[in-house]
Amino acid sequence: MKIKFIKLLFLFALFQSCISEFQKDIEEIAEEISEEISENVSGGIANLVVPDGHDLRPISLQTANISLSENSRADLVKIKIFKLENEEQKLLYDGSIGREKSISSIIKVPNHTSLLSVKADLAIGVREWILNPSELQNFKIEDEITDNSDESKSSTSAKTSSSSSSYTPPSWNCSDYSEFNGNDDGNFKITNNSTQAIIVNKNTSIYICSGGSWTPSSLTDWSGKLTIYVASGGSLSLTGSSRIYSTIYNEGTFNGVNTVFDEKSEFNNWGTTNIAGTLGVFTQEINIYGGTCDVSGDLNMQGHFDIDGGTLNVNGNVTVLDKLHNKEGSTLTVGGNFTVNAGEFKNECKTTISGNFVNNKKVEFKKASYTAITGSFTSNIYGDEVKIKEGSIFICASITAVGNILGDKAYSVIETGSINFTGWGKKFKGELDICSNSYNSSIGDSDVISTCDTFISSSACSLGYNNVVDNDNDGSIAGVDVDDNNPNVASYNFPQGENSFYTTIYEDLYPCMGDYDLNDLVHNYSYQEGINNGSSNNGQNTFITEIKFDYKFPAIGAAFNNSFVLRVIDQDNNATLSLDSSDKYSSSEIERLHDSENNTTLFVFNNIKSIYTSNSGGLINTVRIDYSDIPVISGTVTNIDGAYDEFMRKNGEPGQEVHPLFNSLHSNYSALNSPSKFNDDSNFLRCDDRSSDINNLFVNSNGFPWVLNDLPIDMPWPKEGISILEAFPNFDDFVTSDPSLDWYSDINGNRVSSKIIE
Repeated sequence: MKIKFIKLLFLFALFQSCISEFQKDIEEIAEEISEEISENVSGGIANLVVPDGHDLRPISLQTANISLSENSRADLVKIKIFKLENEEQKLLYDGSIGREKSISSIIKVPNHTSLLSVKADLAIGVREWILNPSELQNFKIEDEITDNSDESKSSTSAKTSSSSSSYTPPSWNCSDYSEFNGNDDGNFKITNNSTQAIIVNKNTSIYICSGGSWTPSSLTDWSGKLTIYVASGGSLSLTGSSRIYSTIYNEGTFNGVNTVFDEKSEFNNWGTTNIAGTLGVFTQEINIYGGTCDVSGDLNMQGHFDIDGGTLNVNGNVTVLDKLHNKEGSTLTVGGNFTVNAGEFKNECKTTISGNFVNNKKVEFKKASYTAITGSFTSNIYGDEVKIKEGSIFICASITAVGNILGDKAYSVIETGSINFTGWGKKFKGELDICSNSYNSSIGDSDVISTCDTFISSSACSLGYNNVVDNDNDGSIAGVDVDDNNPNVASYNFPQGENSFYTTIYEDLYPCMGDYDLNDLVHNYSYQEGINNGSSNNGQNTFITEIKFDYKFPAIGAAFNNSFVLRVIDQDNNATLSLDSSDKYSSSEIERLHDSENNTTLFVFNNIKSIYTSNSGGLINTVRIDYSDIPVISGTVTNIDGAYDEFMRKNGEPGQEVHPLFNSLHSNYSALNSPSKFNDDSNFLRCDDRSSDINNLFVNSNGFPWVLNDLPIDMPWPKEGISILEAFPNFDDFVTSDPSLDWYSDINGNRVSSKIIE
């Protein structure tokens, strides 16, 4: 409200006290004064016309679409999203996403935000992407880094590798070859059931086509010059104990008995391999790229064996004398004992061992791997550490180790029984969570913890850890649930950024424009939205169930004692507001009203001026700064059914509502784009108001509203009687031509200091 307006009201009051028969409603006088002020003070506003489709809010809150990569090992990832502002990080979202889920309808990114940080708490560690808001649309979180580039530059610089092997079987066409007749030195096909023997002295290839089978009565290839291709639907069977010197590519079925692969041989599998009895490996090229390899007896290795996208099942014992790698996307199952006598064993995916594990050389468990040993784990190497790292899970009955056991890059879980370090000074080191009643701090360094509750996501490789606990039954499991004691909240959204305030400014002469100084209620606000992730909304992060708010009202102008209204969707009429303890504002001032027509509840903050003065008609910080201590009113509203908004009640009077413009983010909540049932609709089309349909309520004939909201700073406000256009000259261009213009911040001559309250 304005100085001139107050003086005239005062004179009018004196005049009214003397001439009782002269009675006019204060609003009628406001209309008359408003016309005079509009002509003399703010004609610039009257001459501006808001173009069709132009949103006067300086930001439009955008939605983001984030999902996991198809190649991600994790099925559920905890993430945080920050906006980067002046080298500071402001939290926008704290929660989780699943492989088949997204957070597209709840993450709000303010316009004029140039950079974002997405941090994902992956099993291999916390990974960060720096990207702009447009890149956030359809962005995929990947949990694998395969290059050495700086993955923090942008979303496109972060690479991921497949969880299964990138090696593909060779392609060929049976029609290119003649039928196999037992001779070598050529390329032959088998399309029927053949038992033809062969002696190979020259380079020879045999293609077993789909539907064909070969069970050679004898096979001699001492020089390793035979290559056999087994198509899907084809089969190769060696019925007796055999030592193989040939190269085999198997997409179909390979059957062997007590088979040994000589050092000259090579075996590559994408199909099904069955070994009855033992399997001996001397070659450097055994690769299970896909499919399964089943060994009914023992596996004895003096060569190099890679499980690289497939499955190896050994019913007996495994003895490693060279290298056995269980790579990403692979599974190793051992029915007996597992012993590493030489070389090394690396598990990068899933390994289960029914017997005991003895390490006499080198072992590593990494890349979010899962290892479960029914028996004991014994490591007899003093000088070489056992590495269990990058969010791996390692389970065994007991541990005996001569050397250190090391974690790194992300906390891994070791679940075991008795623990015995036999080497002097040896212990657990690094990022390990030891789940054992036998653990004590003397056998772990300062980084080691013993909580038994580190969360590790389940994945194709890992069964996960603590991933089935949902203490509050809200659909979000322990470890990613931001509040595991609250069944209504699974994640948090911070629309303004955590601990950041936005601003809304109101003009209270509605339905008259007045001088349009927009300082009659200046509201700074910061919200934390609690999001439900449970069955009530089909597992999607799209349902606000509670909010925590921080409010400041740094300016309250003129004679009116305006009220602020927080409105929430509340179908069951059970929404509850509670204030944090405060000596500045009492909860008794807050009026609760339920709008049964629109299924909303209104919390009306009355007598806000009381936080500064007992004079309800006083001007608060609109002529100058009289009150430098701006108190914060904080509280929580629970039992919200999806969304909320704000508006002003002029002079605290029921029916005198002043609302912001239509908000597309509330398109699914029509009640929030309309006045409440308590509103006096006779204000529409009176004085300067030219409200028409739901998309054009509370606007004048030129498209101007009485509220400017979602200003993304603690913005200063015009002094009494100074229009927004005079205080912020670039507001003109923002309205008429450039809706993306930053017209409010303290740059580029946006502000006229003598005309604003700072």
